[in-house]
Amino acid sequence: MVEYRAMKMPRALPGLVAACACAGAPAAAPAATVPGSSQTARVFVPTVARAAPGVGARPVMRLHSYTAFSRVNQVLMVTGEATDPAGRRWVRVALPKRPNGASGWVPASHVALKTIRVRIRVRLGARTLEIWRSGRRVFQTRVGVGTGATPTPRGSFAVQDPVPTLASERPVYGPYIITLTAYSNVLRSFLGGNGLVAIHGTSDRSSIGRAVSHGCIRVPNGALRRVRAAAAAGVPVDIVR
Repeated sequence: MVEYRAMKMPRALPGLVAACACAGAPAAAPAATVPGSSQTARVFVPTVARAAPGVGARPVMRLHSYTAFSRVNQVLMVTGEATDPAGRRWVRVALPKRPNGASGWVPASHVALKTIRVRIRVRLGARTLEIWRSGRRVFQTRVGVGTGATPTPRGSFAVQDPVPTLASERPVYGPYIITLTAYSNVLRSFLGGNGLVAIHGTSDRSSIGRAVSHGCIRVPNGALRRVRAAAAAGVPVDIVR
């Protein structure tokens, strides 16, 4: 999972934790058809994500047009598309909530879709982070990952909110904490947060290439700016064995 703190954000915002550490829906069409690409959905009006593509389906999450921590545009990874019996178009998006893999359907009229060609892959066994663009690996760096007791969760996630750190936090977390739509399977709470997993920097070179965190992915500060440049909200992050 994650290892870290509540950020000094507006009082109404939840604490941020960084780890140093639709049933019944019709079949969804693939969100992207270009090899090496995927789609994102920018929420431009408050909306409700539902368990199935239809206005009567069960609500699963209220979505705002801004992110929880840095208040930038809320951009989510698209995982499917469908049309309801009334002819309304819906998109399925990865949600920033538990459990891991949570998704919901939102009206296509409430989001702006964009095709992207970047994705991030974390290999836990090799302890590497890779950036892929248009199906080609363009960057790789060694990282620190979760321990056996607090493992980094595996699965298909997305960047949730790339957050610049405060000056007081940079010695520990580097210049950015890139939160993911991933949560610890072990730690339900951590230092006031809910076990949110993130990619963040570190000045501790001895932790790189080792299983040392509470679940977060530690990147050398020298490589973190390259990772941040690729890690826009909604970019897919595959965490694999």
